[in-house]
Amino acid sequence: MSGERLDPGTEKVASDKPGLQPENTAQGQKELRAALMAKASALVPLLRAKAAETERERRIPGDILAAIDSAGLFRMRTPKRFGGFEADLRTYMDVVAELGRGCGSASWVAFISTATVWIAALFGDEAQRDVFEGNPDVRFMDALSMTSRARAVDGGYVIDGKWPYASNCLHAHWAVLAVPLPVDGAAAPGIVVPMSDLKIEDTWRVVGMRGKGSQTVIAQDIFVPAHRALPVEVLAKGQSPRSNREELVYREAFMPTAIIAVAAPVLGLAQAAMDLTLERLDKGSKPIVYSFYDDARKSPSVQMELAQASTLIETAMLHIRRWCDDITEAARAGEELPFVKRAQMRMELGYAMRCCREAVDLLLNVQGAGAFAESNPIQRVWRDLEMASRHGFLSAQVPHEIYGRALVGNFEPLSAFV
Repeated sequence: MSGERLDPGTEKVASDKPGLQPENTAQGQKELRAALMAKASALVPLLRAKAAETERERRIPGDILAAIDSAGLFRMRTPKRFGGFEADLRTYMDVVAELGRGCGSASWVAFISTATVWIAALFGDEAQRDVFEGNPDVRFMDALSMTSRARAVDGGYVIDGKWPYASNCLHAHWAVLAVPLPVDGAAAPGIVVPMSDLKIEDTWRVVGMRGKGSQTVIAQDIFVPAHRALPVEVLAKGQSPRSNREELVYREAFMPTAIIAVAAPVLGLAQAAMDLTLERLDKGSKPIVYSFYDDARKSPSVQMELAQASTLIETAMLHIRRWCDDITEAARAGEELPFVKRAQMRMELGYAMRCCREAVDLLLNVQGAGAFAESNPIQRVWRDLEMASRHGFLSAQVPHEIYGRALVGNFEPLSAFV
């Protein structure tokens, strides 16, 4: 595994491609994507080797965090002004999915941190300096449940409350929390305080994605300066108070970008299931029980299930990558995605998740009952994927209805997340 860090704090990026310029052009982003993907791919063997430990300990091991940090992947969406890469949405998606080939929980932590870094970069300049100056590799958590209280005080707000399902709270430096502001009851993700000032309650007792540590965080009378509070509706309307408007990636549509980011670990987990199945078959020692096939690779039924699973995974990837590219191109052109397109994205996102689940079901068929042995890593991948793909942003139920309504011109809101 390479420990070489890409260093975006200089005019050129030190990488496997000398002279790489992480510019906000399509070609620049393509080159940056290739360099970061190479770093992510190099981490996959380590992530896979430590995945059982990650699940057992219910947190990401320190050497995994250090390896991701050393590869520069936590700074993927950090502004270049602070030493980051300003990677676009497609680059983010491919890199985090690649990490998912090694470990679903590690991929989820990378998703949460880098996706929330992008949100933090939408805040005003003073808030950005608070969190990014001196640490382009800053790690974030976020929690969006509205279970807190806030009161206005001189210079800001005092908040208290509990936020469950706070993914990456064990490893984050900063938190973005949904807080109902006392002015008009607006929902605001507040960039709050160092995580050391928040308490963590151990509540993450689950059968999948155990290592992402989505505990409950607690704030007790925490002061938040006014410049670190920003209502969601401001961001949803593309009205970020940041002054650096030329930075392309922060013009990506807020709600579609925040929603589709959740899909990255699931894509990686589906590919991990394919990798593990092919590796088991490649040993040439797996027969089909109660048949005369001494090598499952010779069976047409196995070949057909592999082909179907591969096509389903590729279908999911094509849908999601297409939307990442569309979101980025709209930002580049200074255009908004119309409601019908946003509704279509939510619908196809849910469909892509179904493709991933169906693909893994087929791969479990190929592996047989042995897939559920504790010693077989595909059972962990299956549990992780079944859970991760059912995140609220990835559900197809309400989005199915939203898109159907949109197609017939009915735009009555069913969700704020479109």
